[in-house]
Amino acid sequence: MNAIRGTHRLILDDMRWFLKLFTLITLLLVLAYVAVGLIFDVSFPAAAFGPMYGGICGFAVSGMVAIFPVAIGLGSTRTQFMKSFYLNSAGMVIGGITVLNVIYVLMHVLHASGILGVTLYQPGQLYASAYEWYSYYWIDLMVGFFMLGLSAFVTVSWIRLGFRNFFILFFTIALGLTLFITLSDLSGLIRWITETNSVLLFTLLGAIGGCLLLSTYPMMKHAPLVRKGSKD
Repeated sequence: MNAIRGTHRLILDDMRWFLKLFTLITLLLVLAYVAVGLIFDVSFPAAAFGPMYGGICGFAVSGMVAIFPVAIGLGSTRTQFMKSFYLNSAGMVIGGITVLNVIYVLMHVLHASGILGVTLYQPGQLYASAYEWYSYYWIDLMVGFFMLGLSAFVTVSWIRLGFRNFFILFFTIALGLTLFITLSDLSGLIRWITETNSVLLFTLLGAIGGCLLLSTYPMMKHAPLVRKGSKD
């Protein structure tokens, strides 16, 4: 097995593990909701996307922290690793969001038929209260890609900067954003957000996530196999 196939297989196995684990967690959570709704004959809204979004973030962190040094140690180049990581990351998001939306469809059918009073919240409800599969699925995908990109970017920044420098940078950015929000007139921005189509807003959010993900390539191209310590 050459280095390219070996790297891809290593990351693919990790992606499959995360997808299976968090699919199981999500299913158990939904089954608990269904059991409560049927046994006690109650109606209530609930959320089931947390575990899957957590799995997407977990895969991004695991890939950069745990899989990266193993792949390089086995003969992969950093470019090969990043290409394979991007491909499998997209698979993780698409696979996880597809699983979520299959569950959403089944729950919607049960609720519409009057069998079950439990409903599952989706980010797509910010776009339309009536169930629209394609719009809901697309918005879920965009949220997934944003979470993936943000998690990968934060993890790589931590690896390259070290804990101390990363914490200083994070605190500085957080303080700057707080002052900007407090001292600026954001009424125009808020009005634009409320008046803009929600699908477009979430698409922009997904694009930002994609840019954050791709920005990790130059950061990891010469990254050390061991991240900087807290004193570096």
